[in-house]
Amino acid sequence: MLRTEHDTGGYSYLPGLPFASNGVTATPGMTIEHAVLPQPQPLPNGLDHIRRHLDRMGRPLHALCGLELRLPAALPMPAFRDFNEQYLALLDKWGLLRAGTSPLTRTNVVPSVNPPAAPTLLAFSYTTARKTSGPPCLVITGVAELTTGARFPDDVVRHGEVGIDALLEKAAYIIGEVNARITALGACWERADRVQLYCAHRAVFEIGRQVLGRIGAQPAHGLTWHDSTPPVLGLELEIDVRRHTHELIMED
Repeated sequence: MLRTEHDTGGYSYLPGLPFASNGVTATPGMTIEHAVLPQPQPLPNGLDHIRRHLDRMGRPLHALCGLELRLPAALPMPAFRDFNEQYLALLDKWGLLRAGTSPLTRTNVVPSVNPPAAPTLLAFSYTTARKTSGPPCLVITGVAELTTGARFPDDVVRHGEVGIDALLEKAAYIIGEVNARITALGACWERADRVQLYCAHRAVFEIGRQVLGRIGAQPAHGLTWHDSTPPVLGLELEIDVRRHTHELIMED
């Protein structure tokens, strides 16, 4: 994986799928901050919140480097592709695409309880100028148990299985992919502020102890479980990782 500089955004990214990069890291002299909306907002409205916030911070829209979305329900793959086309059109309208693809990270999951009525924005990451010590801040796009560019559903790890052995094998693949992205960004697990597991199955303890522990990845702040599912029917797990220097809970 080769990092690409985003000269106006204050970050570099690992190109990935058209709708999201594989991960981003702050460039020297920059840091990544995280903002959470007081309530999830329909996607177009949420982007308006982002623009106003970045204006107040004196940052350009291109400082936006990550989005966290919530969907009403997991989608069949054709519907998921349609959603991504609409999503990319929205980012294109805002001038955020580079060579037709998104440099932003994305986590896009479905809450098991009280899902939204429409696709919503919950939180976002952006760069600001700040000198920091230690490894750079980073955001890793949510990874599920399907190899990038693979065939669906043929290449889903243990497709259709939800027993603990299958879930651990899925998690092992995902964590291996996340580890490769963290390494490509020049970072390490220990400096991750947030390692988040999105899963509707009660496998968080086994994944944390048996899978993360097996590769020696013990994040200082632990593993956070969200009772949610990936956005595509047939996928069971998703993991993302963040390291930021500041988190803001926005007011209405």
